[in-house]
Amino acid sequence: MTTTKAVCSVIALFFFSTFANSFSLEQEIEEDSLHYTSDLPVDEKWLMFQNPIPSHYPISESSGKIHSPFGISDPLVEGLPLGPWQTIGINRPYDDRLHVVQSTTPDLSELQNELLSIGIEIIDHVPDDSVVISLSEVGSGAEISRVQNLSKVRWAGPMPSAWKVSNSLLELMQFEDLLLDLDVTPSPTNSLEDHIDLNRMINSLTGTMHESSHCDSHLCQIKSAKPSLITSLASDHRVSRVESGPALSIQNSNASIISGADFARSISGLNLSGSGEVIGISDTGLDSDHGDFEGRLRSPVFNLFGPDNSGADSNSGHGTHVTSTLLGDGSGDPNSTGIVPQATFHFYQLEVDSSGILARWGSLYEMFEHSLINDAYIHTNSWGSESLVGDYTSDSRSVDWFSNDYPEFLVIFSAGDMGVSGVTSPSTAKNALSVGASTTGAFGSEQIGQIYNDSSSGPTSDGRIKPDLVAPGVMICSARAQEADFATGGNCSNSLHPDGSTPLYMTMSGSSMATPVVAGASAMAREFLREEVGIGAPRSDLIRALLVNGADDIGVPDVPNPSEGWGQLNISNSLFPRSNGVNQSVFYDQERQLMPGHSFIYTFEVSGGSGIDVTLAWNDLEGSASADQNASRLVNNLDLVVTSPTGEVYNGNNFANGISQAAGANDQLNNLERVRLPSAQSGTWSIQVGHAGGFVQDFSLVLSADAEERQEADLTVVPNSIFTSETSPLKGDTISVQLSWINQAASPTGTYSISLQDTTDGTDIGTYSMPSLVGGGIETFSIYHSFSTTGSHIVRLTLDYFSEVDELNDENSGTNNNVYELELDVTEIGVRITPLLADGSHPSDFQELESAKSQNIDPSLVSWAVFQLELLNEGTSEITVELSTSAVQVIDESGIMNTPQDEWSRSLSETGPWVLSPFGEDGDRVVISLNLTDEDADLESRFALPGLFVTDVTLRDKMSPTIFHSIRLSVDIDRVEGLFTVPAGTESLGSEPNTFALFTLSVRNIGNGPTEYSISCETTDRWIVHVGSSQTSEITIGPLSRLQFVPVQIRVKVPPASSGLSAGDTNQVTCVTTSVNDPTLFTIETAMVEVLESTEFTTQISDSNGIEFGPAAISESRAVLNGETVTTILSISNRGNIPLDFQVRALSSSNSWPIQVYLFNEEPPSGEETNVELEVDPGDESMVMIRTIVPLPAEKGDRNTITIKTTLGETTITNATVLEVKEITTLDVQSEEGFSIALGRDGNSNIFLHNSGNVPLLIDLTMGTLPDGWSGGFLTGKTFSMDMNRDSMITIALQLPSGTPVGTLSEKVPVIIESTSPSLSKETITVEIEVTVLPSVWIDVQSESVNFQGIAEGKESQFTMEVHNLGNSPSGVWLDYDGLDGWTISFTPSAIEELSPGEKAEITVTLKPRKSAEDGLNQLQIYANSTSEDGQVTVTESALTIDVSKAKSANSGGISGIFEALGLPAWTISVVFFAALAGMVSYGIRARKEFQPVGSEEQLIPRGSALQAGTKEERRAAALDTSTTGDVVTGEVSKNEIQDALQSTVPTLPTHQVPEGALPLPLTGLPDGWTMEQWVAYGHLWWEQNGP
Repeated sequence: MTTTKAVCSVIALFFFSTFANSFSLEQEIEEDSLHYTSDLPVDEKWLMFQNPIPSHYPISESSGKIHSPFGISDPLVEGLPLGPWQTIGINRPYDDRLHVVQSTTPDLSELQNELLSIGIEIIDHVPDDSVVISLSEVGSGAEISRVQNLSKVRWAGPMPSAWKVSNSLLELMQFEDLLLDLDVTPSPTNSLEDHIDLNRMINSLTGTMHESSHCDSHLCQIKSAKPSLITSLASDHRVSRVESGPALSIQNSNASIISGADFARSISGLNLSGSGEVIGISDTGLDSDHGDFEGRLRSPVFNLFGPDNSGADSNSGHGTHVTSTLLGDGSGDPNSTGIVPQATFHFYQLEVDSSGILARWGSLYEMFEHSLINDAYIHTNSWGSESLVGDYTSDSRSVDWFSNDYPEFLVIFSAGDMGVSGVTSPSTAKNALSVGASTTGAFGSEQIGQIYNDSSSGPTSDGRIKPDLVAPGVMICSARAQEADFATGGNCSNSLHPDGSTPLYMTMSGSSMATPVVAGASAMAREFLREEVGIGAPRSDLIRALLVNGADDIGVPDVPNPSEGWGQLNISNSLFPRSNGVNQSVFYDQERQLMPGHSFIYTFEVSGGSGIDVTLAWNDLEGSASADQNASRLVNNLDLVVTSPTGEVYNGNNFANGISQAAGANDQLNNLERVRLPSAQSGTWSIQVGHAGGFVQDFSLVLSADAEERQEADLTVVPNSIFTSETSPLKGDTISVQLSWINQAASPTGTYSISLQDTTDGTDIGTYSMPSLVGGGIETFSIYHSFSTTGSHIVRLTLDYFSEVDELNDENSGTNNNVYELELDVTEIGVRITPLLADGSHPSDFQELESAKSQNIDPSLVSWAVFQLELLNEGTSEITVELSTSAVQVIDESGIMNTPQDEWSRSLSETGPWVLSPFGEDGDRVVISLNLTDEDADLESRFALPGLFVTDVTLRDKMSPTIFHSIRLSVDIDRVEGLFTVPAGTESLGSEPNTFALFTLSVRNIGNGPTEYSISCETTDRWIVHVGSSQTSEITIGPLSRLQFVPVQIRVKVPPASSGLSAGDTNQVTCVTTSVNDPTLFTIETAMVEVLESTEFTTQISDSNGIEFGPAAISESRAVLNGETVTTILSISNRGNIPLDFQVRALSSSNSWPIQVYLFNEEPPSGEETNVELEVDPGDESMVMIRTIVPLPAEKGDRNTITIKTTLGETTITNATVLEVKEITTLDVQSEEGFSIALGRDGNSNIFLHNSGNVPLLIDLTMGTLPDGWSGGFLTGKTFSMDMNRDSMITIALQLPSGTPVGTLSEKVPVIIESTSPSLSKETITVEIEVTVLPSVWIDVQSESVNFQGIAEGKESQFTMEVHNLGNSPSGVWLDYDGLDGWTISFTPSAIEELSPGEKAEITVTLKPRKSAEDGLNQLQIYANSTSEDGQVTVTESALTIDVSKAKSANSGGISGIFEALGLPAWTISVVFFAALAGMVSYGIRARKEFQPVGSEEQLIPRGSALQAGTKEERRAAALDTSTTGDVVTGEVSKNEIQDALQSTVPTLPTHQVPEGALPLPLTGLPDGWTMEQWVAYGHLWWEQNGP
């Protein structure tokens, strides 16, 4: 009863709370937002920024400090804190390979370029302005010296080993017996061999130092490790971080309304239901059969990163609930429809079914990469780690790493439900969208507009704003997994699973429930950006910026704050912003990137009266997991600066009371910055996005305002706008001059002019008219020129020379960016360098000369270029010359020269100086070779990087330095593909049947650019092969950058033993790796897989009917009765590939319950036997029978556990079943589809009963209350008994009133079935039978007069009758009659054309006897017939009987006249009178004697008698029928005879004579299975247990 009340309460809350809230919410949103109306299409309200102006930006000041996990220090003053390295047992204080390098400036890109120039990559970032590198060799003094001598290095030294160990582990390492789960981050610079060796080393310690491990290229997870293992790992240069393993925990109509999803859908031209979006979800598990996901799960649940191979959601149902909140289609209840019901998804299970523990194998990087490979661009995670709360962990770092590598991939995490304790990891990641929970007001919960009490609050340990957003997450009604055994959510819908009892939906609360709401809004935003705005690949930072930009500040205006971050999600305001009643435009930019010290300035005109919202977001580089947790994790420090028309400056994230404040410091913590002004003055505003330090960074910017961007052109020069073929030309020599510039704004320029001047001698080289240059366009122009004088010449390029273009920046406004100057040293003719052609000949013209200065090489063949140079003395006297070459530089696409990543050497075939004779004499020239070599290139494993590499070669008169000649030599290196593969773990490769054999195929890109590779594997006999993290035999990996290697797991599944494979069989797997860009480049690797010996087997127990039992701990006990023989069957399946010998032993927990164990195909033993041995061949199954006899004295409730132990060698599997002495009173009820009734006729329906219990049952039937006008009853007995395993059929008859409409009625026929067991326990089942009314015509005819006598011959007599259509279908009626000869009968009218349902018609009937009419009383039958010919309509017709007679010619009256009319003589009157008198006397005497003891003839009908069948009149006649055959009926029935007769009709169970002295039997007779001897001995025990 309590449960019923609770369910009713929940249902009541659902109707009165959810719907009420829905209406109030809709009204509230409508009042607040009004209606978004605009005549402009989306592409005119959504605009991409076109005119940002590049500018310089001040680099932030360097602190000179390094934030280590053990304190802050200046390494030049006090070195680095070492930490407790001796205390925790590390042998050496420093790592021999890993070094910390501190930059002289926050511009880390310059440091990065210098490190790359000597072949060193950055692997981590340490605040402030420091990086971690790995040397190529242990203790390489020469290499670290090269690092320390770089210009951008302030300090460099080895990294202390203790830095690698998380502070949370240091306190635990003193407990030697403690076992710890560890997350180990490998060094990103590990070579292929390093990775394999590290994995092998960790695996070799399994069983001694830890329980198990799993490694990929980004993370090694070690379970149950000893603390001493941490010491070994911290001393290993291949390891960059060791921290404790995460303790993972799991953390809609209302949600759609509150989050603005419904309103956004109503405004958008699209449905915005997630169409075309693919979402990745990782959670506990999924009820994939739930109807809300029909057809949208893209593949079976992925188990690749989960702790077991089950995708079921068998514990809390958390994953199913989360998934349905996101994208359920509400098929079971529209009120539970998810945010994006048309999106598709794939799912990663992370729960151990047996324990409900959340766990993950592998790094988040690998899981997200798999998700992206399977087409997802949003991945939502409603879980987090309850350890290291607020910290930036290795998982946080993995999220940032992947988001930076793949900026279009959005990662969403729940912030957790730890209240003020802090935000859980990995939601502490910079690039993750972190979500908290807000209230909904549903089901009596807190009203909307508040933060959920348990929702985790920020900030992070380093002070960043987290969560980013909150969303509705309280009492969310969503899908419930049918298999969830421990679901705690309340029912929120009337819909049920197919089992008829499990609710289809339930409520849950927390940030886990809010996270899928934000994921759904993100999918809506992404769909909108793709379909409406036309952005092919929206970036994740653009979506983050967009959602934050539209968020609502709930409660007291105070964003950003630790509880709600930037506010509550409002997707409609993000996509269709509105401020102060004005619809706003949205401007965005995701196409640009910034170098440190640079900025973009966006300028726009604002109409006054509405507000401005600006949000900047970027996917920052991964931060350090090793540094002090309180130090900023920001690597690339971008700033958002908004300037008003009056010059007020608003820096990002400088807020008070939810509004941006002027001035204030720049944010140096967060990678999302915002400016919010509720009202803005009209005029010109500017947004500056500046880069204050770090590396090159792309970003996304969103502005919502009633504004227009200033549309102007802007011609600007670029670095190397003047590029000459020679930097120091000789006087009179012709050189080529290439000019280049761009239009960096959006508008075309129109025609304009440029001017090239030699300002040194004041001459115009030329003025040229140029065609219009489109926005963003690049223009180049080449001329030839020679100088007539020596010395320094300044050449000036001026764009828009005649000021024809209205520009954002020129000499009149902004910054003049139209002028570029280049200084050239023109030297006197004296010395000359001439590059020779490939055949050694001298260039004959200018074109050949230019060609000789450049070489093009294929880096797969060579990594060097050799130039033949002629050094010539053109003077008239002997001179001494020397030759110098500049460092090789690479020219990027914009013409800027940079230091190349590879190291280039320059070597001459001869070393100068050289003495040259006067021109024209022997010895006036010398030919030497210059070799330019990429020293880092290796033709076997590392090709030279592509690009245009240049060096300047200068020949100078040693005695006259002003006489010199310079030329520029260039080497153009082609882009080529390269591939190197190596398998690992292929020795002794094998696996047991039906399991995977695993080896690794490492792929390295030895080409000179990013490349994708496809890997395809197959075996000789077509075994299943899974490549990488996919479940297919072919994948594409990459793009891999140059020299990057990726270890790819190859899993080959050995077929099950049933396939016939024997131990020792082998199969070859062949893997082909192919370059996607160059299919002719491929490698082939092979491995041999061996079938290992398998002794796998399974056991299952069942009853004699084959019904299997689950584990004894959760299975119900089996009901048994005293004296019963109970059989349990043990099935043993050999799933291995060799014969197996088993020993089976059965034990009883009670010695009084004897056991017999024997093989299925053998006879039972004569006595007790508890052991048996058997051999089972591979793939076969054998059965063992276990018989148990229930003791006769066993009492009700006694339990006995039968334990069955199956032993193979040292392996024993235990099965058990519990037997309990008790009744099973199970009555199976099945009904037909229901009644199908035509009006005017009876309808029958059957109910089938089956007694599946172990005792007989007494059945009593009752008809429930029927609607008015309905009548029904049972055509079979209402009370009867059913033995065990017997069937019965109940037939119910039903009549419906006239006019009942066609179709299935809402009313049903209730039948109450009560069963009573021998122990008098009762169970009641109510069956409701549907009623379907067929199309019916039911014609009824009635007349008030039915007797017309004495009608004179030839005279007419008339009467009126009514014809009534009592059916539900119209019909015509025609009339007919029968039964009278010699009479004239007519009807007026003779037929009715149509009679509608319920309609009546009057018919006049005329009777006229003719002379031939017979005398006496006759009967006239009048028939009313339907004219309906529709075969789908059931017709019921009726007849009316009329008594008529013709008047006789005699004039007798009274009784005599009547007799005469009947043709009888008059004297018959007296005879009839005396006969009637005698009959009355006789009847009175008889009635007094026979009927006085009985009040009603119905009492003579025994209950349950077959006489109950039929109508009441038929049953009364049958009951009163006293006819006999061969018997004498006495004239009197005594009371005892009546009592005996009634008693004999009551259903009884078999009875037995009870011996004298024995207790009386139960009403049902001897208990089933008992003998009378057993009853005499133990009957008292039965009564003690089952007594009334």
